[in-house]
Amino acid sequence: MRRFTRNAAVAAAAAVAALGLTVTQASATSLDTWTVTPGGSFTATATNPTLTVPAATLECASSSASGTLDTGSGNPGAGIGTITTLSFTDCSVIGIDFDVTTAGSMPLNVNGVSSVANAVDGSITNIDAHVEGTACSADFTGQVTGYYKNDTKQLVINDGNLTASNADCLGVINDDDPALYEAVYAVSGGHTITLD
Repeated sequence: MRRFTRNAAVAAAAAVAALGLTVTQASATSLDTWTVTPGGSFTATATNPTLTVPAATLECASSSASGTLDTGSGNPGAGIGTITTLSFTDCSVIGIDFDVTTAGSMPLNVNGVSSVANAVDGSITNIDAHVEGTACSADFTGQVTGYYKNDTKQLVINDGNLTASNADCLGVINDDDPALYEAVYAVSGGHTITLD
């Protein structure tokens, strides 16, 4: 019994120590600051972005975005920039034309130095999009993730957590469907984002 109690105490202490280490590491990451050069306004364009749900893929000819980035050093990663406009052209699902609209501004966040060379990992949050086509409509909310390449000035979106709701789409899109948005945006302005 004493051995069991002692072993349980050791295990509990190890768990607490591990948890403390995890929290410390997460806190250190959240305290990282970033330098943006030159910062300010940007525009971005993507060719052939896609939004995929389990039963179908929405394909668009192009997408355009604009917004602002913080300037200088000492910037927190959360909210380091904002997308103020996001639009899509010539979108369709299985040959049916769709309109895609977005509401509100979307924060740009840097989450860390990427494993991709010359890049930072990041996310776009507060996404609120609506798709509308013949006998089909749905909303998509959540965030997307990816990385920004400092050398090529490209924002690559390749993952995230978007979810469908208010779906009325003959089973092609359903409530709670996960959705994957994929796009490569060419970003204007010559911006670089680096760890301080």
